[in-house]
Amino acid sequence: MNSDSQKIGQRAEAKRTSWRRVWQFVRPYRWALLVAVLGVTLDAAVQGAFALLLQHILDDVFGRHDPFYIRVIPWAIVVLFLLRGIGNYVGTYGVNWVGRRVIMDIRDRVFRKYLSLPAHFFDSHPAANLMARMTFDIEQMALGVSRTVIVIARDFLTIVFLLGVMFYQSVQLTLIVFAIVPLVAWIIAYVNKRFRQISHRIQQSVSGVSEVVEEVVRGQKEVRIYGGQAEELERFERINNDNRRFNLKIASIQAASSSLVQFLAACALAVIIYFATRPAYIDQITPGAFMSFISAMLALIPPLKRLSDISSTVQRTLAAADSVFYVLDQPSEQDTGDKAVPETALDLRFHGVSLDYPDGTRALHEVDLEVPAGSVVALVGQSGSGKSSLVSLVPRFYDPTEGQVTINGTDLRDYRLDSLRNRMAYVGQNVVLFNDTVANNIAYGSAEKYSREAIREAARKANALAFIEALPNGFDTPIGENGARLSGGQRQRLAIARAILKDAPILILDEATSALDTRSERAIQEALHKVMKNRTTLVVAHRLSTIENADKVVVFERGRIVEEGSHQALLARGGLYAQLHALQHARNDVSPMPNKGNQAT
Repeated sequence: MNSDSQKIGQRAEAKRTSWRRVWQFVRPYRWALLVAVLGVTLDAAVQGAFALLLQHILDDVFGRHDPFYIRVIPWAIVVLFLLRGIGNYVGTYGVNWVGRRVIMDIRDRVFRKYLSLPAHFFDSHPAANLMARMTFDIEQMALGVSRTVIVIARDFLTIVFLLGVMFYQSVQLTLIVFAIVPLVAWIIAYVNKRFRQISHRIQQSVSGVSEVVEEVVRGQKEVRIYGGQAEELERFERINNDNRRFNLKIASIQAASSSLVQFLAACALAVIIYFATRPAYIDQITPGAFMSFISAMLALIPPLKRLSDISSTVQRTLAAADSVFYVLDQPSEQDTGDKAVPETALDLRFHGVSLDYPDGTRALHEVDLEVPAGSVVALVGQSGSGKSSLVSLVPRFYDPTEGQVTINGTDLRDYRLDSLRNRMAYVGQNVVLFNDTVANNIAYGSAEKYSREAIREAARKANALAFIEALPNGFDTPIGENGARLSGGQRQRLAIARAILKDAPILILDEATSALDTRSERAIQEALHKVMKNRTTLVVAHRLSTIENADKVVVFERGRIVEEGSHQALLARGGLYAQLHALQHARNDVSPMPNKGNQAT
């Protein structure tokens, strides 16, 4: 029992903590929120005033035909509802203004967090899930706060004013209404618990929908070629149906709770009419006062219903807040260094480096490697041997689990991240381009720094100038999302031009020519050979023919260095490198198409 009580207390504290954190984003706009609350207060006060006015309409206008009330009441009705309209507008617009500001602020915070999170966070979280947090979850969180404020403030105050009218007209009858309050409170408490559980499932299903759609859109060619339409459709329909079921559960509980609240109110109304018509009481209240009381009581039903419904919004808001705060609570990249990396002559060394990924996989085992300043070191080996893991340590996408990586004898962790990465250029096998112009993609990150002539020269060295000038608007041509309007080779040449333009002292090439044809590759290799001069260069390569001129070739196997030396020396040794080299030559010598005359008949 104590354990259950402790768990309940922890959940309640977690809810309070979530609300406090949500309100941190609202606090800067508290004055605008106060104006909005004043607006809904005016709206609520008018509803109470109109219920009081009904007594005079029935008793003084239609009962005694009082000329004063006959003249005043029509104008009073117009003024009251004019004030109510103003209050409603100020309240609704004000709260929504605050809500949109909060959405903008939270998205800014989350986006900034994405920019500072370490690489392993993105490796372990699907992109669709992160996008759903940025769009759906933040929208649910901020608009939930807005709607909660407007409903609670307006409806709570409306209930207060209407109860005031009811007490004014009859204390005894009002006490009868209070009999339903404990039941309504129990309903709301139960609904809160169910909504919180289901809201988390809804968010997961929304992320699942986004993930499936993103994968199908990104891999639409593979889906068509390999006939995956039926499989993807089945997967999407399953997740989409889960989303439908969870939302229907929310709607079902919400409708049932609202209907029950209305039924309880109707029961209270029946009891009130019964007691009000008893001979001992019927002469104590006028028809106008009774109708004023009944009108106020009936007017209580919609705000009570909305307050019971608001629990779904509150729980969705808290569930969305949990999702958003999960991202904001993640530790950012460690940037504790205070030194600047020298601009030239960078000597790179790996001292007993081992690397374990967050899932426990060991990618590197006690690697010792020297990359002298201005040299070209090629990393080769089968897929998964640790080549890309090693180069990921240089820009500190990962930090070694054991050992250290140094530049000019200083541990990379002692350098500022911005200074370290500013001294590097990178070209990977999976080229990333942005939905912008050709020129802005080549000069990405420093478009204002480079002249158009410098951008053009970088494109020429990357053997990209010819196809760029053939585009409709040349360097000003938009290339679409991730360069969708370009071929694979064209995209890779833009990435190489970007690296050439940066002119950094450390150059990392991770299968940088994998998408190029033989003629373009040779031209690029000549350009890269010139660019590599006086630069510390790490080249990850599967095509061994592209690294024959490297100063040193390092062969990896299962996260360890097994061979090291020049291209010719490793061939002469007859080890793993010679085997890989011979295997590639054998593959290249095999004709890709069989000779028809030699085919079996």
